[in-house]
Amino acid sequence: MPITDHKNYPYSFSMIGINKIDPSPYQHRKYFDENTLRELGASILREGLIEPIIVRPQKNGRYQLIAGERRLRAIKAYTNMTIIQAKIADVDDLQARRISSAENLLRDDLSAIETIEATIKIIDVEMGKEPEYLTVGKTPLERVVKLLSKLDSIRRSKERGSVVLEADKDLSNKFIGQVESIFKTLPKPLKWQSFLMNDLILLTDIPLKVQKASVKLDLNKAQTKALARLEQVSDKVFQDVTQKGSIPLKDQNNHLLATPALNEFSAREIQAFAEDIEKTN
Repeated sequence: MPITDHKNYPYSFSMIGINKIDPSPYQHRKYFDENTLRELGASILREGLIEPIIVRPQKNGRYQLIAGERRLRAIKAYTNMTIIQAKIADVDDLQARRISSAENLLRDDLSAIETIEATIKIIDVEMGKEPEYLTVGKTPLERVVKLLSKLDSIRRSKERGSVVLEADKDLSNKFIGQVESIFKTLPKPLKWQSFLMNDLILLTDIPLKVQKASVKLDLNKAQTKALARLEQVSDKVFQDVTQKGSIPLKDQNNHLLATPALNEFSAREIQAFAEDIEKTN
């Protein structure tokens, strides 16, 4: 079943006690803002649950969450509700991962890092049906990076007219069609070469603490790269900026001004601030 057809899995609807639902092992989101959860809880109390969560039944009479963790957390923490409307999907592990990844990618409130990680999970799920692919690396990130890098290297060699080993030709012939099909049928389609060159570097070339700050502060890809530059220039300033969630601005009298959140600064502005700090140092 294509990734984009995940909504075609058979579902049944039921009201389930929230204390019978176990966490999802496929959750991509790492940071949950409590203020946002509080607002969501209030919205659910006012307007009801617009979109049911998705769960699958377990053998012990409990349910495992597949999609809807923010809604479930908001209800648990900020309402007095004890039951929740759910779509119950009787699916296996692979199908559950597909549904979770696709549902996450379709949401607009994932950060850039979380979106990239969700895309990696989808690629890894689909390619995981090939035993040879699973030997490429130990983690989904490692496997996806190595596979796409190898395919790109083979593609460049062919374009240059260089000799390509038979083993590499076989690998390309075996996997390139699958990779292109996966990227075309993502909930938000994109080119695999662009994903390799512009997206994966946020996870492979940027320190984990910058990634975590990017998720917490909801930065886009360009802003995250600029923030990584600031961390390179001065860890102290990086820590100060990420803790306060903004860049300090001063008036002509050297008085601090009220500043917008960091994600409201452009990547160019964050980069310029990093360059100013570097010159000062």
